[in-house]
Amino acid sequence: MHPPPTRHSALIHLPLAACCGVLGALLVLCFQTALHAAESLLAGHASGLVEIAGRLAPWQRALIPIVGGLLAGVALEQGRRLLRGAAEGDYLEAVRVGDGHLSLRRTLVNGLSSLITVASGGSIGREGAMVALSAQGGSLLTRLLPMTLPRRRRLVACGIAAGWAAAYHAPLSAIAFVCEVVWRRPDWRALPALLLAALTASLTVDHLFGLAPLYHPAALASPDHLALAGYCLLALVLGGCSPLFLGLMELGRHAFGRLPLRLPFRMALGGAVVGGLAWFWPQMWGNGYSTVSWLLVSEPAWQLVLTLLVCKLVATAATSGSGAVGGIFTPMLFAGAAGGALAGQLLNLLLPGWLPVGGAVLVGMAAFLAATARAPWLAVLMLMELTGAWRMLLPVALASWLAARVAARMGARALYRDES
Repeated sequence: MHPPPTRHSALIHLPLAACCGVLGALLVLCFQTALHAAESLLAGHASGLVEIAGRLAPWQRALIPIVGGLLAGVALEQGRRLLRGAAEGDYLEAVRVGDGHLSLRRTLVNGLSSLITVASGGSIGREGAMVALSAQGGSLLTRLLPMTLPRRRRLVACGIAAGWAAAYHAPLSAIAFVCEVVWRRPDWRALPALLLAALTASLTVDHLFGLAPLYHPAALASPDHLALAGYCLLALVLGGCSPLFLGLMELGRHAFGRLPLRLPFRMALGGAVVGGLAWFWPQMWGNGYSTVSWLLVSEPAWQLVLTLLVCKLVATAATSGSGAVGGIFTPMLFAGAAGGALAGQLLNLLLPGWLPVGGAVLVGMAAFLAATARAPWLAVLMLMELTGAWRMLLPVALASWLAARVAARMGARALYRDES
């Protein structure tokens, strides 16, 4: 039972938010350093997972995700013995309905398992573990001083914002993520602390390693009225397709959940799906970041894009459904990028030169994210910060709003909306 809050604890809330930003950034960087070390073990130097997979023999890139899935499952299964008596729930629950306290043991066990899955080529995002670690940092800070329940929740939310900002180099979208996805509505009293945490995390990463957009699209001109109409059509298509993505993720969870297998063997089977596809396409390794970067600057044949999209969706559903710990935000950006590339090429068949493919990829990422997460502000800010393509602000904003509206009209559930 905490003692009643004091005026001093209220005054120190903003400095604690700044500390939360620094701590969150350092925890994210520790996770990234561990991943780079694992990549060095595989390839002799730190490089992208797709590049590493391309250099391996087919049987090696098929086997490594299986072994990784097995080891990640063992880490989770054995870790449950350490979690007896530990608090249940994740950072979403801690901020929405919980008391702001997260189990350190649970976070570390999940982080280790996620690290193994990601490092061995599992088709899942690394941002989930990074944000969870940063949220844990916020939870630890709540124990320093007596504070009210709302303040404890807000400090954990500051940790979430700090982790997002550090992982994606995107402080503004970190605030939008907390407001639109975690809280589902803005908490105006907490915005100064959120902003301070996100900016402090970004400045910490910038000071240590330099801060730059994660993606570097080809130069794009400001769109004319015809191009804007094309981008709006693209948004309508992707908004209508977004429920399929979440449905496929749910199907993967149900399918693996029915298997009479222990967790390590289910996760090894998920790795086998990824490895079997990676035998033919090394792009199946990892969260899809490298392939999105490639799509933003090139114009591959639609047959290849469609093949990679379908296989990547299957690989992600298998990895996530098998019980692997991780996020699906970056794989979701991959789905939007590939869907945008396909829709852009289709529109260009109807009217040659209608849309630049790079612009269709970028708008597709925003539209698909807005539709699946039902978070248009997050989609707009995130794509601007991820790419620095501010000339595309208008089409990205229009597409995000339209896609979110289409998804809402279809009645599909939104990502994270049922996790409370």
